[in-house]
Amino acid sequence: MTTLTIEISEKAGKTLAELVEQLGGKVISIKEDKKTKAATKKKQVLDDLEESVNFVKLHQQGKVETKTIEELLDEL
Repeated sequence: MTTLTIEISEKAGKTLAELVEQLGGKVISIKEDKKTKAATKKKQVLDDLEESVNFVKLHQQGKVETKTIEELLDEL
């Protein structure tokens, strides 16, 4: 039996793992790149923050209505 170590994108890794199993092979381990994972999370946080800031700006301009704290608490 041969063991192969490769570095590819996460999406390609999932596809390749499925292919290996279909061919009768066994996937021993899959390691995610910590830098890639951290960068993705950082981008998501920044995107969410940007969306929030834009919403606040629209509210300040009177273009959107926001809920009061009482309305938010009633939803819980």
